[in-house]
Amino acid sequence: MDSLTDISGQDLIILYVRLLRISPKEKITRVLLSTFYNLLTTNRSSLLPAAALARLPAILKNVKSRHLSDADLLEDLDKLIDMLDEYTKTQTTFDEYAAEVRHGHLRWSPPHRNQIFWAENARRILNENKSELPRLLCEIISKPWDNDKQVLAIGCNDIACLVKEVPEKRPFLEKLGLKARVMELMKDPNEQVRWESLRAVGEWLRYSFD
Repeated sequence: MDSLTDISGQDLIILYVRLLRISPKEKITRVLLSTFYNLLTTNRSSLLPAAALARLPAILKNVKSRHLSDADLLEDLDKLIDMLDEYTKTQTTFDEYAAEVRHGHLRWSPPHRNQIFWAENARRILNENKSELPRLLCEIISKPWDNDKQVLAIGCNDIACLVKEVPEKRPFLEKLGLKARVMELMKDPNEQVRWESLRAVGEWLRYSFD
């Protein structure tokens, strides 16, 4: 598995989670669990966050409730549950948010609408690791996301929160192209995208006469 890039490995995780959810046969489930275990033990740093985002822990608990008899399957299942439990216990909300942004596909997970999260973490998001996360947000919302417009809406929400909590960083965010992009999205056909982009621009304008 060393030849897998982070992106292809994450795509495999998402695919296998979907297959595991609908797998009707014990033999298929056994192969999927064995593959999961090999993938996750080979590249924990990037694939464990992807597995958590794809809700693998919940799927594994569902599999655990089935009437299964294969000893190898049950062994891999228990090892995977233990591995993911250990991982999730060590994660902070910031880690979960960072993993989602690095994954590149935003969803309405709890941090996005949590004012306490933004008050406590906005500055860290902007500054940590040479401003990695706002740069990634810029890459994410620069795409059209024709098949999943909520990604754009969530991205605009996050930008609004960053500007609100750390307004002095507006010039930096504008230099990244975020202001121009959210202004473009005010004309998006999707109502949710228009609303969230309008809110982001509103946060920018709140400080325009400082």
